[in-house]
Amino acid sequence: MDQITLYEPVMNSRIEAAAQKVLGGSLLDRPQIESLAGEVDQDLDSLLFWANSIRRRFFGDRVKLCSIVPGRLGGCDQDCAFCAQSSRYKTPVDRTARLLTDNEILAAAAEAKQNGVPRFGMVYSGRTVSESELARLERLIPRIRDEIGIGVCAGLGILSADKLRRLRAVGLERYNHNLETSRRHFPRIVSAHGYDDRVNTIRAAVEVGLGVCAGGIFGLGETDADRIDMALELRALGADTVPMNFLHPIPGTPLADQPTLQPREILRIIALYRFILPRTQLKVAGGRVTNLRDLQSWVFYAGCTSIMSGNYLTTAGRSVAEDRQMIHDLGLEADG
Repeated sequence: MDQITLYEPVMNSRIEAAAQKVLGGSLLDRPQIESLAGEVDQDLDSLLFWANSIRRRFFGDRVKLCSIVPGRLGGCDQDCAFCAQSSRYKTPVDRTARLLTDNEILAAAAEAKQNGVPRFGMVYSGRTVSESELARLERLIPRIRDEIGIGVCAGLGILSADKLRRLRAVGLERYNHNLETSRRHFPRIVSAHGYDDRVNTIRAAVEVGLGVCAGGIFGLGETDADRIDMALELRALGADTVPMNFLHPIPGTPLADQPTLQPREILRIIALYRFILPRTQLKVAGGRVTNLRDLQSWVFYAGCTSIMSGNYLTTAGRSVAEDRQMIHDLGLEADG
């Protein structure tokens, strides 16, 4: 009888060395990150193994869930090349902005609460919000918090520290404002406002004591260097949660024909970010269902610690019940 040789995975020693530095409490510098990015092209298995080890070291097996509602949908005068809500493009989203009523937002918050989601976000299209809308939110946020009993987050565009301070005073817990991509690549994606407008808003949110969700979209034609640039910028800004979105090309936008990222490439990006941002929540959000397909559950093995559940702004997601079942089946524990 022939002897059976069992497969024994061989760990990449250079990836392991980088992981041991991170597990020991050190942050990788740019040369170390660039070296790591080169290694993972050849050895994704090792990268995922160690990214998962880093996740478990700093976060255990807890997974955070959140849901969002578009407080204002469509009619945006900005020109983000990926966005269905821009009025500059002919997309499936109406070019006229629609504001949800108080009752619609409260109902969405109540549904999120009923689904066991502990955080609820309101996201508005457009560069910013008007003074009248800000005043409405000052009245609405306490109602969501007190009547529904759910944590409140918001993404309202470019805001000053004074306006963010007003929102925090009435119960806003977290602010979402993505960089989208690197400073170098940004002008190819957005021209209606500058990168520093986004950076300054994130700094203002940190300054007034809000939790900060700041991340970006991958698959915009950026390079590995751009991805590293954005990660290091987010690390320097002090974002405690990084949403990771993956382009779902929308007909009518300038990026409608952009090839989507392959599932293994997405896992590679998540894992690389786990090495760069070991103590930061990595939230896989838009594009998860479409791009990862059968590998959705692998995001946790790649280092993800949070997911957006339910529908997104202009694309469909999965139900909270399906996501909670997936988390349970993996032996993980959903927060909330």
